[in-house]
Amino acid sequence: MGMSDASHILHRQAEAAKRLLAGLKESGDADDQEIVESAIEGETSLLEAIDEALAQIDECEVLVTGLKAKEEAFADRRKVIEQRAERLRASIEQALIITEQEKVTLPTATIYLAKRKANIVIDNEADIPATFWTIPKVEPKLDKKALKEALEAQEEVPGAHLDNGSISINIRRK
Repeated sequence: MGMSDASHILHRQAEAAKRLLAGLKESGDADDQEIVESAIEGETSLLEAIDEALAQIDECEVLVTGLKAKEEAFADRRKVIEQRAERLRASIEQALIITEQEKVTLPTATIYLAKRKANIVIDNEADIPATFWTIPKVEPKLDKKALKEALEAQEEVPGAHLDNGSISINIRRK
């Protein structure tokens, strides 16, 4: 039985129990919980429909647990593959640096060495002057853009400096 079937049957049985309860209210028997429970159990399949829905919930939870385990395994595998690709990119980059090649043209791609701009290195946030902090409603936040502009303009800023930049490869596929 599919989930939508179980939901549909459960809804139908709940409606039947609702009509039964209305009849018991008219006869004045709705105040006796034992009579209500016996009537619902004896004259509808509501309890069986609820039991079937619970069984399907259990099945869903088992499937979710299994899928989460698979997702974790695939995420781990994806990370390994991403790391492998990064190691290969680094190897290509090193090969171009060693051979002093800034550009290599292959049938499948063109590879360029590119010098990246220097990035901010925060040595100690506490030493960075207040002029480089914004004050939003919650807590102060370091304005890295203003800090980088100051450092690029050769200003001395305690607690931060620029690194030497780096070299990276750009791969353009044909």
